[in-house]
Amino acid sequence: MGRTIYAEEHLRAYLTSLTKSDGYVIGLILGQSTGQKDYIVHLAKTPPPFTKNVVEETLTISSTAIPAEQDTANIYIKSVKDIPVSWVADHAKHVTKMLPGGMWVLGVFIVGPEDALDSTNNMQKLKSVLGAIHKTLSWNNKHLCGINQDEKLILSFNSISQRYVCKSVDVVKDGVLKPADWKFQEKATKWHQLEGLVDFDRLYLIAADKDHETLKKQLQNILTSVADLIDSSFVVIEGVVRAPDEALEILGKKKKDSKERKDKKNDDSSSFQFSLYIPCSRNDADTDIKVTSCGASIRLVGQLVSRTFVHQKASIAEANMAVRQDIVRSLASRLEMHWDSLIEEENGSPEENITLHEPPRRVLIALPGNKITLSDYLFPGEGPQEALLSLQELLDLEVQESQVQKEVELQADPTEFYGQRDINTKSSDNPTDATRSHHVAIYLTGLSVALLVLLVAVLAHQLMV
Repeated sequence: MGRTIYAEEHLRAYLTSLTKSDGYVIGLILGQSTGQKDYIVHLAKTPPPFTKNVVEETLTISSTAIPAEQDTANIYIKSVKDIPVSWVADHAKHVTKMLPGGMWVLGVFIVGPEDALDSTNNMQKLKSVLGAIHKTLSWNNKHLCGINQDEKLILSFNSISQRYVCKSVDVVKDGVLKPADWKFQEKATKWHQLEGLVDFDRLYLIAADKDHETLKKQLQNILTSVADLIDSSFVVIEGVVRAPDEALEILGKKKKDSKERKDKKNDDSSSFQFSLYIPCSRNDADTDIKVTSCGASIRLVGQLVSRTFVHQKASIAEANMAVRQDIVRSLASRLEMHWDSLIEEENGSPEENITLHEPPRRVLIALPGNKITLSDYLFPGEGPQEALLSLQELLDLEVQESQVQKEVELQADPTEFYGQRDINTKSSDNPTDATRSHHVAIYLTGLSVALLVLLVAVLAHQLMV
């Protein structure tokens, strides 16, 4: 039995709008996959490169508006064989950063004046595109891309006959095209929303023999440590521990029955609050104590906002996994953007051995036609207009500045951090050590000194006992 794919009717209109008389348009299929069913939330046209010289270069998010006169320089795809493979794969990598947990780049669509899958050469080219996407997402930051699905979709839309055909292909195993039933539906897919806050306040000591690692490498090690911690954490929805196979839909119905809904329009979906409990580490008395000389420390402190969506038939286990993916993906996205933005390493000095790093904060934008929100990340000093540029370029979305939910994470107040400079900064008796020692704080925006990780760990321990 082949896959069944559900997409809302307005996405058919989007495909029709991409019709070009002299060429093709390729883009990404974004959505959530579960078993043999896929739920599509958005189709995003891949922006064409401006010149042939940059086809294979890394796609970057524009920081300035694209002048209108450059539009005429865009190179349209004259035939399927002209599709810039690496460009599409890089597009998939950047779009993945914007997706909530549990959602992925599920494949590609192509719009053109013929049925693209009728030609063997066309099929081979499109499979090479999917292979490049899979390779890019698999080899990139694993905490950002997560478990990359081997089976991908190809949707061919004939701009003349309006006929569409969908196939699925395992890009790793056999590469055989299999039939897939793509269904446009008038009724919108129901989604369950899960939202919560995750507080970080953890100190990571850098061993003296690793003190000369780059800040990027140190941050990557911390990201791996945090990801392992989140993966082993306990997700509690609406304050109650629930069986993994329990349907989230049943919980939603119970919640609706328990109180009157003020907004009758939202009766088809549910919103839930989740809490994340971190397991406490065991400290056995007979454990050997190992003393390590440390030359630096990094403190990760702040508050991360998570908003995740799962399909209407999702189980508690699926919801828990999506929440964990969202937290790790969001942290990975902003740290990767942050270390890519660093011009040079900051090694500290005797006069100032604490350095404050503020990664970009998360803003949310609702997709037209449904309640799903995608993410963008703004550095200190950037405003919603930067998010609008990313949306237009990477997702082919035209939204107003007022539609950007920019207050979900507040900008950090550096004076609040520097007022708490109680990290061990005592001068070393060895002046060489004092010069070399440095302390870095990764200050996630929106920090209010909330529940400490220790308190959360204790609560989690009590729940599991």
